[in-house]
Amino acid sequence: MISVIIPVYNGAKYLSECLSSIPDKCCDIIVINDESTDNSTEIASRYTNKIVNVKHGGPVLARNIGISMATSEYVLFLDADDILTKDAINIMRQQIETNDIIIGLRQDFISPDCHDNHKETKKSSHGVITGCALIKKNTFDKIGVFDTDLLCGDGYEWLLRAEKSDIKIKKIDDILCLRRIHDNNMGKTLKEQEYKDYCKIIRKHFVNK
Repeated sequence: MISVIIPVYNGAKYLSECLSSIPDKCCDIIVINDESTDNSTEIASRYTNKIVNVKHGGPVLARNIGISMATSEYVLFLDADDILTKDAINIMRQQIETNDIIIGLRQDFISPDCHDNHKETKKSSHGVITGCALIKKNTFDKIGVFDTDLLCGDGYEWLLRAEKSDIKIKKIDDILCLRRIHDNNMGKTLKEQEYKDYCKIIRKHFVNK
């Protein structure tokens, strides 16, 4: 089984499509409801009985709570507006046996309701965790969980720690996740915070030596 951890904060608009993309026969879905005020929990309850209501603390803290609850050998993170590709789980499971982390690619797509519908889409690099990485749960025992001092870039920072350890990481060129571009992406609404957080990461891992 794979524990799929999904932080949700008012994600009802796209949540059903996200959850529908997860194969239920091999996945244990854990939804961390980050004090949503919409009907996110009602939608989530159609797909899983593991819904944890927490005080609003942001997606990083929610992911860490999900890690503490996961009982499967493997962990996968999704955002409430992501969509797994059809064969993503099978592809990752075939590769994980001799590795600690499998990282694939994520493809952006423009949501039909996005006003900025002329934005150019791109295939992401291997620096993305959400939707693109299958992780052995005991990896978190070795290098720790996500840095809650960050609101953006927490997955990238965690991967930098993993790469400095003896963790076995395999990068593959399969597209495993579709990332929805819409009007409320954190990259749009939190541009200044994103800049500050990536500056923190650069100072921590590349400057302060």
